[in-house]
Amino acid sequence: MLSRWKAPQALAPYAFESLLSSLLSSPSTAASAAVHVHSQLLTNGLLPPSSTSGYFNTKLLQLYADGGDLHSALHLFDVLPHPNIFAWTPIIAFLSRSGDHQRCLSTYSRMRAAGIAPDGYVLPVALRSSGSSLFAAAALHSNAVKFAAAANLHVSNALITAYADSGDVSSAGRVFVTMDGRDLLSWNSMISAFVSTGSTEPALDLLRSMPSVGYEPDIVTWNTILDGYCRVGRCAEAVEIFNQMTEPNVVSYTIIIVGHARSGNHEAALEIFRRMASGGAVPPDQDTLSCVVACCRHVAAVRAGREVHASGLKTLDPAAFYFSAGAALVALYAGSKLITTAKRVFDLIVPTDLMKLNALIAGLTHAGMTREALHHFREMQSRGIGTDPTTLASVLPACSIIQGKQIQAHAIRNYCELATEVYNALISAYARSGCIAAARSVFSAASPAGDVVTWNAMITAYGSHGLGELAVELAWEMIRAGPRPNIITFTGVLAACSHAGLVDQGLEWFDRFSIDMGLAPEMAQYSCVVDMLGRAGRFEEAVGFIRRMPYGAEASIWGAVMAASRAHQNVEFGKLAFDELLKIEPENAGNYVTMAGMYVRAGRWEEAKMVRRKMERRCVIKPSGYSWVEME
Repeated sequence: MLSRWKAPQALAPYAFESLLSSLLSSPSTAASAAVHVHSQLLTNGLLPPSSTSGYFNTKLLQLYADGGDLHSALHLFDVLPHPNIFAWTPIIAFLSRSGDHQRCLSTYSRMRAAGIAPDGYVLPVALRSSGSSLFAAAALHSNAVKFAAAANLHVSNALITAYADSGDVSSAGRVFVTMDGRDLLSWNSMISAFVSTGSTEPALDLLRSMPSVGYEPDIVTWNTILDGYCRVGRCAEAVEIFNQMTEPNVVSYTIIIVGHARSGNHEAALEIFRRMASGGAVPPDQDTLSCVVACCRHVAAVRAGREVHASGLKTLDPAAFYFSAGAALVALYAGSKLITTAKRVFDLIVPTDLMKLNALIAGLTHAGMTREALHHFREMQSRGIGTDPTTLASVLPACSIIQGKQIQAHAIRNYCELATEVYNALISAYARSGCIAAARSVFSAASPAGDVVTWNAMITAYGSHGLGELAVELAWEMIRAGPRPNIITFTGVLAACSHAGLVDQGLEWFDRFSIDMGLAPEMAQYSCVVDMLGRAGRFEEAVGFIRRMPYGAEASIWGAVMAASRAHQNVEFGKLAFDELLKIEPENAGNYVTMAGMYVRAGRWEEAKMVRRKMERRCVIKPSGYSWVEME
């Protein structure tokens, strides 16, 4: 047995080479046995100087690098008098594979300085380490052309990806167009390049052109397109593309579910999950279930969340399930006041204390249990458990303006640069407390590094305080210089226009987002427009707009008409909205009470009595109201 073998004396060089030749010729023992023998001899000091030829040292170097032992690989590299391309490549590949990209590129530069010409194996490896550096990608491309490797299929594919990662899709396209031969990876790389910059139409056109040149899109192609549309908030179009897929996999479903969730359309995300579950052909994984649980939390669907919880424990390894979905489950149960259940799940999560506490704080905050959330945050500090940006973003919604400033000071003291999610939470916290100036100050500090959530938070802050003009001005600035607006931006701008009475501007923005920017409006955006028209008393336009919607109006749409009718005491349109609401939610007592109240204020007592009698016949009962008074 090799594990028990000990060399009694130094081997002659030819004997060691003979032994290595024998081991390397056997595919079943090649790497492990050769490395084992070499390490035994090296450990026991039985390797004579120049114990192997350059060929064997290079081969051993490759084996050590492939096995993750960079130290031994570099030791062998250093004893080579003239390392060739086969010695340099495994070192460069190891550094790239381990994520040490800067060192990878510097090692490649050393290789070039030593006069070694790159080939079709080392260039793709170096290109994978070029990251977002256009300079590095262009320099490696120049090397590929100079040493006649640019036509190599693997080099060309790597160049497309490298240029895309650096944001130069035009150069990626030129490489793609000039390729003599392409494979499926070439097409997928180019489609991914378009998607990475939000150019979804060219990506879809490229996918549709594949069959005409003899290539069929694979699941990676389709999923790349889906991800591209979802990332820019065009989830409705993503679903249309999804419906064209013959065999979507779990990644396909997860992309659509996450896309809807990211756009704030949690009901649509849950509907896709129900479709996935009813089909049964594609079981969800822990990532899918984690997102679905989060959606349940946002729409307070505790029953659905419990079903997902049970399904996850039944189909997945409990540890893996709780690792992925545990935080969302804690937030769901805590947010639904099921604190005992939340703590039970909390105790089952295996990861670090920090992750568990972050989840609990987020859940308590979502549940409105702000005192408990702040208690756990302070307990973390007293126990010496370090906070991270997620902790701060979770606790900030529970803070008053003074507490928010304390958290901001804590963040500045502990982090050289605030994370984007902390900026976003600070903006929302200050806006919720009515301190718009402080929110704007944080936004200015976050720009231009802030993401789309940062801009949306500030637009929403302006809108919720009636500062519609400032919200619109910021939206224009976002289009000019900020991240691409998404469906949340769409809602925020429309709501701001509605609250500020900027009706005509709001209608223009609806067309701008839906037509010019390709953001397919969903029920929330239609509801904003109806609310905006209703607030302005433009009821005929509001009803006409509803009739032109591509799908049936939900209760929220007609509820907006009814609320506006009550505010303007327009009984005619109030009655129209009431009749529509009876078809959608006949058991909602609030609709009967509102309609009866409108009749009473108009002096139409008999009609008010008729509404009350209709309510009694259907056994609809108005629940008693109550309020909380918190005593310090």
